[in-house]
Amino acid sequence: MKKLLQIIILTLITACGSTKNTTDLIADEKFELCSEIKYNRLVTEVGPIEGKLIYKQNIHSLLENSLIQEKYLTEISKNGYSELLKKVSRKEIKPEFFDKLKSDLGFDPYLLFPINSHLSCYGYLFEQLKILDNSSWQFELGLAYNKFEASGDLKTDSEYLTDVLNKIPEDKFQLIMYRKLFLDLIYTQLN
Repeated sequence: MKKLLQIIILTLITACGSTKNTTDLIADEKFELCSEIKYNRLVTEVGPIEGKLIYKQNIHSLLENSLIQEKYLTEISKNGYSELLKKVSRKEIKPEFFDKLKSDLGFDPYLLFPINSHLSCYGYLFEQLKILDNSSWQFELGLAYNKFEASGDLKTDSEYLTDVLNKIPEDKFQLIMYRKLFLDLIYTQLN
């Protein structure tokens, strides 16, 4: 009887855990879809169109790769990005870096780095789809970012921005969709 009770409790715990995992995966999927829809709309509006679509669609990865090649970004992790944000605030990234990126691309991608446009997708997950609630890390991230914006100091060395970075679980940070926010800030801050 005691073993049966342990099995039932273990099953319930596992079921609850997998429901949370399922919700998290659905939230990731819907966030990515929302983000891509917004971004694809932006990509079609920003010129040039001919021959540059693949660059425009992957602009965040291209910027990140360039940061890695130039050794400004040493690892794709929260720690690596924390160090990168410090380098940005100390103005260690030279303007020539961005000039070279623009030259390699054949256009200025400034408009492809919209500050916080991806965050509106969290509102969509909370309000319209009701997938997330106040206990989710995504809610905490949105709240931390709102504090960052409300501070009026949109600098990359802001303690509020560090708090935003810390709200993202390390495994989620491996997905570029959660790093785009920081890449947007870096590009617009320095350009």
